Amino acid sequence: MDPVRSSLLPLFFLACAAASCGEPGSSAEPRSSPAGGGLDPRRTEVLRALDAGLPDAAWTLLDQLGDSLGIDGPLLRARAALLDGDAVGALRAVEEAKRLAGDAPPAEILATEVEVLVSLDRLDSAREKLREAWKRVGRVAALERARGLLLIRTPGGGREGLTALEAARELDPELPFLDHPTAQAHHLVGRAALASGAPDQALAHALLARAFDGEDLDFRELEAEARAALLDFDAALALYRDLLRDGRPMGETLALMHQRFGTLLLMEKRREEALDQYVAARDLGLSREALGFGATLLAEEAVRQIDLGIGRWSADDLAGARAAFERATACDPANLEARHHLGLCLFREQDFGGAAAVWSEVRREALAAGASLPDPVHLNLARALRLSGDPEGARGVLSEYLDREPEGEWSEESRDLLLALEVEALARED
Repeated sequence: MDPVRSSLLPLFFLACAAASCGEPGSSAEPRSSPAGGGLDPRRTEVLRALDAGLPDAAWTLLDQLGDSLGIDGPLLRARAALLDGDAVGALRAVEEAKRLAGDAPPAEILATEVEVLVSLDRLDSAREKLREAWKRVGRVAALERARGLLLIRTPGGGREGLTALEAARELDPELPFLDHPTAQAHHLVGRAALASGAPDQALAHALLARAFDGEDLDFRELEAEARAALLDFDAALALYRDLLRDGRPMGETLALMHQRFGTLLLMEKRREEALDQYVAARDLGLSREALGFGATLLAEEAVRQIDLGIGRWSADDLAGARAAFERATACDPANLEARHHLGLCLFREQDFGGAAAVWSEVRREALAAGASLPDPVHLNLARALRLSGDPEGARGVLSEYLDREPEGEWSEESRDLLLALEVEALARED
């Protein structure tokens, strides 16, 4: 929510309270209701429009209502002006409300003036107006709310601001729209607690802030950070994933959380679970260098799984071999041997398209890196393409190999297969 809008959220609704402009402990006289003693339903629509950040809709309704709202009118127009970015217009509207109120403006107008100045970051002027308001009506609920808003916009004022907002609620439990600034204050106090090394306190304030607004991204992120600091990584990661889904840029944060969780699990001798966390961190873009020891463990695990898979292949345990090669590939996607063996499993399972896809990438990366493989990947790829219904692709792979290595180790077999493909092509033409 826009900070200007959020800081003014309480004051306009309070100014439009149906009963009176008086505060507990205030000498202000009750404000009369609109003509006929009823409340125009359009007033509620104005409030909803302003609350939703829709100044155009609010202006349309305010124009229809004209002067029927009394003091409420200029106060609502002040908020609409702020939503439009018209600070001068907002202040002018507050002055109009003061003029209508005469020599003894009620507490809501005085609080509104302070809060408008706060929203415009005119904090010194807001402090002066607040002191003047105290002299007029005393420390009533509306002014305590205004003081709380002023303090939470002042660097280092979060805790004192929270105290003021809680005092406002105690003075008048029915005082509207204290929730959002109170939640903001809890967020500020929680941030300070986290920075000072008190994550348990930070978590408590994060949860209190979320009790007022459970969807606010800042409050949810504070909870995630506090839980991570308390080593509750399962909960922290769930929160971070939700934040990412809801549009909060995470950068490397989520990946680093997986890395930290992996290290914790490793210390607890939960190696397999730790590897899963390192895989997740790597898949989220964490570099090999940033992954550190985790990258070494993943490479070692890939080699171990390859050996395991070869053993299962030799024992004719195809499902077990495939699972091992898939795990090896997940641990180290750059390991061409693991992926090549996975292709063999897919081919033997007659998933020729899947095998071709795997071997195509292995061949491409091996050529790019100048790496050699113990098996003729190009021949395997050509056979998989042929059986998957792509003979032209197979012929292209074989021709490329023969152009590159006409006297290579696999040239004779490659020519034989290429000839067979060409005979098949001629047969199809006939």
